[in-house]
Amino acid sequence: MTTTREAPQGVRARRFPTLRYPLAAVGGFALSAAVTAPLSADLRLTVGSWSMIAVYAVYGAFLTRTDLRERRLPDTLTLTLAAILAGAVLALALTAGAVGPAIAAISGGIGLAILLAAIGLAGQVGFGDVKLALSVGLLTGWHTWYFPFLALALAYVIAFPHAIIAAVRRSREHDSTDLPFGPYLLAAGAIVAIVAIVPS
Repeated sequence: MTTTREAPQGVRARRFPTLRYPLAAVGGFALSAAVTAPLSADLRLTVGSWSMIAVYAVYGAFLTRTDLRERRLPDTLTLTLAAILAGAVLALALTAGAVGPAIAAISGGIGLAILLAAIGLAGQVGFGDVKLALSVGLLTGWHTWYFPFLALALAYVIAFPHAIIAAVRRSREHDSTDLPFGPYLLAAGAIVAIVAIVPS
């Protein structure tokens, strides 16, 4: 009796992750449309951009904590964030007529993920970072196509002092702990996105 009752729940639990990301994209689309549609045309892009940064910051805080504690970036956070941002970008393409920036954002997300995947094959970053790159590319590529790659370069610059310290510790203490790159990538994405908005 117990087995027959639990089996359908197990099936639903296995199917739910496949629905999580489309639902997140729909939620990001609906939220962005609801926030920006009532605004004047000159405010839609600015408010939409800050809204994406706010969502990115919330998820980024959880991702940073997880990466520092567990040295991993779970799909439930990285891919959900990417889906929400993709939905928001598509909504802004409709409500603000920002088709060009939306194409740049999607291209930036995919391009940055491909670049990090190549770096990951060389053993330099984890594939959680590759999935996180989708969100960083969407957030920064929204402003212009090359900003995702600028964010990646900035992430390496910010991480460099920590990498030097970690290398020294490994040589002295034989500590094999890997350097978590996710927090630096998240911080660089936020910095680039905020700097892109502030001057305007």
